[in-house]
Amino acid sequence: MIMVRSRTNGTRHGKRQWKWMKILLMVVLLVPTVSFLSENDAQAAAPNRPFPQQVDYPGIIKPAHVTQSDMNRSVSAYYDYWKSKYLKHDLKSLPGGFYVKGNITGDPDGFKALGSSEGQGYGMIIAALMAGHDPEAQTIYNGLFKTARAYKSSGNPNLMGWIVADDVRAQGHFGSATDGDLDIAYSLILAHYQWGSDGEIHYLNEARKMINEGIKASYVTNQRRVNLGDWDSKNALNTRPSDWMLSHFRAFHEVTGDPVWIEVIDNLYQVYNQFSSRYSSATGLISDFVVEDPPKPAPEYYLDEFKETNQYYYNASRFPLRIVMDYAFYGDPRGKAVADKLANWIKSKSGNKPANVKNGYKMDGTPIGDYATAVFVSPLIAAGTANGAHQTWVNAGWDWMKNKKEDYFSDTYNLLCMLYLSGNWWIPSGQAPEPVENLALNKPAFASSIEGTGFEAGKAFDGNLVSRWASNEGTDPEWIYVDLGSTRSVSGVKLKWEDAYAIQFKIQVSSDAGGTPVHWTDAATISNGDGGEDEITFTPQNARYVRMYGIQRGTPYGYSLYEFEVYGEN
Repeated sequence: MIMVRSRTNGTRHGKRQWKWMKILLMVVLLVPTVSFLSENDAQAAAPNRPFPQQVDYPGIIKPAHVTQSDMNRSVSAYYDYWKSKYLKHDLKSLPGGFYVKGNITGDPDGFKALGSSEGQGYGMIIAALMAGHDPEAQTIYNGLFKTARAYKSSGNPNLMGWIVADDVRAQGHFGSATDGDLDIAYSLILAHYQWGSDGEIHYLNEARKMINEGIKASYVTNQRRVNLGDWDSKNALNTRPSDWMLSHFRAFHEVTGDPVWIEVIDNLYQVYNQFSSRYSSATGLISDFVVEDPPKPAPEYYLDEFKETNQYYYNASRFPLRIVMDYAFYGDPRGKAVADKLANWIKSKSGNKPANVKNGYKMDGTPIGDYATAVFVSPLIAAGTANGAHQTWVNAGWDWMKNKKEDYFSDTYNLLCMLYLSGNWWIPSGQAPEPVENLALNKPAFASSIEGTGFEAGKAFDGNLVSRWASNEGTDPEWIYVDLGSTRSVSGVKLKWEDAYAIQFKIQVSSDAGGTPVHWTDAATISNGDGGEDEITFTPQNARYVRMYGIQRGTPYGYSLYEFEVYGEN
């Protein structure tokens, strides 16, 4: 309630003043109680992609039992609640600085922690996506960015220190945490596409500087993993799967042109596949921290966080959203394969009821938690969007999520998942790419040799990024080809290598009639292959058969492909 008191001298003057005070009272009551507008907001840029964007992504389902308008209203209402509870701008040590108020784990080194770089990154993404619903979104965003820059890391000033405290001594005092900086840099790209970079902050330049001089310089390891902070080593093998923000890395690649981000994506998918095949083949789960090579769960109490750092716990719980977004936004089937595995497991484990999800699991799916919380439930609902078979799960999940209100961590991640599920998290560089059919999917396949049972040629054409074809070890040349069933116009292939890759190889095509091709034409020749994912385009060729002909191996082993995809015209 707003109370206005007035002292007057004389009846006529008093009545006139009371009349004006009543008008003033009516105006004040019309102003929202949570407002951050300043004198400069008249100059705020109009949003280019105002909420709601309600994008539909190829191959992705949304809740089907409610309308898009209903989803938009639920997101708006949840955002309003979140904003009023967690978004603050009361820093005496940094006037105009905004932060997301939240609890932390770890030692605040004598300071009173108000928030973290993690929360700062979440808040900046949310503010950029909610512009249009919230007229104060750019003011909020710029205030959050001001805090991120003021509270720079003690290790790399292009990054943010992981603690926000209302003390100037905290600015530049703390080292960084990878997750917050990845979200902050990504949010700057969102901000550029939302408001443009002609205002007080050149969002795109700030993003590029942070990506190149901060994140790449401090977080991308020599082995193409992402480490834990700017205090960590460039040779580190320890990594946090909740930091595997693959769609962020694709956005980094698009604004910098740096191929390192594709290398990181490819390597992290390999790390996941190696880890899951050994420790979580039935569930798809991954531990809070992953260490060593070959990858394995970190020990208990890793970095003194808590006992369950070797399990699927409060860090790894965020992983399913990060992985499914790579499929939703960029169409990578590896993301779909992981999301499907997770969704299939949790549906069975919970009896298809989101309220039965527990806050923590061992790698084999044994519960270690005892209740449902949004930071565990909502990302697993998001994973279900990659497959229409999970429609009931996604519907039930939305109903569970939209009214769930808990604490900073769960509520904030719940809101991010709601933005994704409702189609209101858009690709910063443009719209979703049109899906292109893989002409080789599940087609008959043949190879010069196989390493043994389970490594047959067809494994490279089954759409499963866990299975693979592998040739005999130590021999050259070796080859694998697919029969498309009829002659097609073929113009490109994707090869997704296991660690055993080719340095020199050819892509060859044939349109021979009959069951066994004899005459092959070279469509492309590669002499500097380095593994990972090769996307090779060439002049369109009429072909029924497409072959990878390996000439020189890159390892002492054989050749091995998770997937061999073929593209062209149907």
